[in-house]
Amino acid sequence: MIKDDVPTYVEFDPKTGNVLTLTSYPTSNDYIEVSFSKVEGLANGGENFKHYQVKFNTTSLLYELVNIYDETHFEYNVNNSLYKLQNNSNADIIICKDYNKSQWQLKFGKLFAKTLKKNNVTLQTIKDFSIVKKNDPFVLYRSLTFNLASDNLILQFDENDAIMEFDVYTNKMFNSYGVEIVKN
Repeated sequence: MIKDDVPTYVEFDPKTGNVLTLTSYPTSNDYIEVSFSKVEGLANGGENFKHYQVKFNTTSLLYELVNIYDETHFEYNVNNSLYKLQNNSNADIIICKDYNKSQWQLKFGKLFAKTLKKNNVTLQTIKDFSIVKKNDPFVLYRSLTFNLASDNLILQFDENDAIMEFDVYTNKMFNSYGVEIVKN
């Protein structure tokens, strides 16, 4: 049985990543092309569809088929665990402190937002940020938590949060991050 010449597609639910079907001709807009050898166990019934999901890789900006029970290879890098955000309005993820509206806002960069929309991606993750003293990540002023699957990526602040000099840190999950300040 030679399957190498026929393209194989995995159709999936974009909200959950659950695999719906394997096909040679996709019938929906939510699919990825994979090599048959990667899904041969699914095709012949040797593996369970529930063991796989299609996940959006925030680094490569592509969907990938993953076995949810496989241990993922993780290489520890301290620069990714304690990542300082720079002033960058072209970043994938931008934290904006708007003094006029008294709010913190998480925004997606133009290119990143376009990629998410084009691929019909709903980011299923919670993202945390630490607001710390300028040049001293060990003095925490406050933490911000955003559910990236939500439409509401705004957190209000009051006069206690009117800190003018601060840095923002996070664990690095996306390619690039930026900070914007909006003042009067």
